[in-house]
Amino acid sequence: MRNLLLAITAMVTLAACTEAPSMPAITESQALNRIDQLIHESVSTLHPQPELDLYRPSLNPALCVDATDGGSEKRIILNRRYYLRGVPKDRLIEVATQVKNHWESQGHLIVTHGFDIGRPDVSGRTRPDDFLLSLTWTEGDVLGIGATSPCVWSGVRGR
Repeated sequence: MRNLLLAITAMVTLAACTEAPSMPAITESQALNRIDQLIHESVSTLHPQPELDLYRPSLNPALCVDATDGGSEKRIILNRRYYLRGVPKDRLIEVATQVKNHWESQGHLIVTHGFDIGRPDVSGRTRPDDFLLSLTWTEGDVLGIGATSPCVWSGVRGR
C-alpha cells in the first residue's frame, strides 16, 4: 500500500509539472476515457488475466500545479489506479514484463526498476499525448496499475 501511495504521489507530481499553462486540447471526459483505454488495453494483454480492484482514492482529482505559473485552481489532473488481483506471486515479474512489452509496443517511453529483487516497477509516458503510466509492486505481493492525465481544465467536460 505504501509503495502504491508513493507511486501515485510521484506520478501526480510529475504530471503537475508537464502541462503548459494554455488550454489543453482534451476535456475531463476525454481524459478519463483515455485513462480507461490505457488501463483496460494493458490488462487485456495479460496472462493470467487479473481482476481489477479500484483503488478508491484515485477517483479524486488533484490540482495541477505548474512550476512556471504557480498553478491554477481551474486545472486538475485525473488518474485511476487499480490493484491487479489474482496474479500469483511467482508470476509478478512475468506479468510486469507483459505490461512493459505492451507499453513499449505502443511507442510509449518506459523505465523499469525492481525486477532483479522481485518487486517490479514500470513507469512511463504515452506518446503522443503524454499521459503517465505506472505498474507498481505493492505490499502483499500485489501489482497496481494506473494512468494519470496531463493537466485539464476543471469543469470542461465536452459536448
